[in-house]
Amino acid sequence: MNFHGNNGQANQTSVHLVNDTNQKEEDTSILYSSSVELCKKFHKKGAATAKRYARMKSWRPLTENELKSFLAIVFNMGLIRKSSIEEYWNSSLPSQASHWFKKVMSRNRFQNILKFLYVSDYSRNVPRQHPAYDPASRFRPLLSFMNKQFCRFIVPKKEVCVDETLMATKGHNVMRQYIPSKAAKFGIKFWMLCESATGYILQMSVYRGRHFDPVPAGQLQGTTVVMNLMSASNILNKGYHVFCDSFFCSQNLASRLIQTTTYITGTLRKNRPMPNTIRNANPTPDNPVYMRKGKMLCAAFRDMDGKKPVRMLSTAFSAQHLPSGRPRIVNGYNKNMGAVDTTDAIMKAYGGHRKNRKPWKKVVLHLFHRIVHNAYILYQKNTSDTPVKSRLRFIQEIVESLSGIRSEQPRRRRRHKRARSVSTLPDRKEKDCCVCSNRSHGGRKRSRTVCNFCKKGLHKDCVSLHEDCREL
Repeated sequence: MNFHGNNGQANQTSVHLVNDTNQKEEDTSILYSSSVELCKKFHKKGAATAKRYARMKSWRPLTENELKSFLAIVFNMGLIRKSSIEEYWNSSLPSQASHWFKKVMSRNRFQNILKFLYVSDYSRNVPRQHPAYDPASRFRPLLSFMNKQFCRFIVPKKEVCVDETLMATKGHNVMRQYIPSKAAKFGIKFWMLCESATGYILQMSVYRGRHFDPVPAGQLQGTTVVMNLMSASNILNKGYHVFCDSFFCSQNLASRLIQTTTYITGTLRKNRPMPNTIRNANPTPDNPVYMRKGKMLCAAFRDMDGKKPVRMLSTAFSAQHLPSGRPRIVNGYNKNMGAVDTTDAIMKAYGGHRKNRKPWKKVVLHLFHRIVHNAYILYQKNTSDTPVKSRLRFIQEIVESLSGIRSEQPRRRRRHKRARSVSTLPDRKEKDCCVCSNRSHGGRKRSRTVCNFCKKGLHKDCVSLHEDCREL
């Protein structure tokens, strides 16, 4: 890399950027290579007890390029929806065939890789009865790798939000939760910290259940979750503003965030500590109720008659409201709180969720789709493309890149071979067409072109019917 000028500081910064990029590529390569080695290890273990004609008997050593092709298929399955994995390779009905999947990898090879795909060496895990047992150990290394990389690629804007998300699964697992308010209802719950403006995921944390993630004495679970996510993302003591719902928000959390120079805005549950004036308030739609204690502002408002009052807490907003009577704190909350729900909607549209006998393996594939989600946001922030590619086009190009198959340009339609075997007679001369001309019945038809092989008169449209030269 060549640098011009005497700006030493610019040169030093560029060198750091190059080194940091190389380090990120090295980390990604380590992730691929470790997964490949784990595949090899656990295939040997499984093949030892397999039946004679089992699919795994056709196993051959996995390579990094094959693992990338496997991920390309996984991502493409999120774009092309079919009822089962086998249907992607089914070509018995031409109308339902998807030939791209066959070109990248055979069905048996894909299912073999899926069967032996591991991101952690579970043989080193402690047994279930051990006090240190971690039910998330099968995907913990990938989750930790993601969180580490997510924070390195971006400096988030001031507004961030915390919320829960549910990866749908009904598989038997100690981490499975039941949340009736969610569309899926059953699944593995994750706590998520996102940038409010873009939905970029800064940190994800799996909830393993009350037995494995007990709430510290004298604290609320929401307080612990928010503090852990903010601390892991290294955005405390930097003036960030976090938005959260009533599960997380409390005066205790606000007090702790004030000590770390961090703002908070959220809704409050009626059973949480708050002034009795706010708890028992009966505001009208155009007359909200406010109370302040130091940096903490509590508000109670009613959106319309017949609705229950909503109680909110903020350390960033003041007691101001819009001409409509709605507090500004509400507009700020509505604008910055929906990032996690937006990412969930995107995952539903582009993430290929399939049933799996092993819930942890479904989590692994789900996390790879989350990585693609963040990659698109980084592309939007840093691209100079005009116009910016759509999310669909971006994922399609990732699939093309990982699979190693380049889409062929449509070939120009070639003219019939004999169409080039006709030449024009000079001096506007004409001959009878040897195909369509018939003098005896008054159907004489003249042609200014002749066949280059037999030199008989021949219209261009009659080339394919010229019997004498059909074998040429």
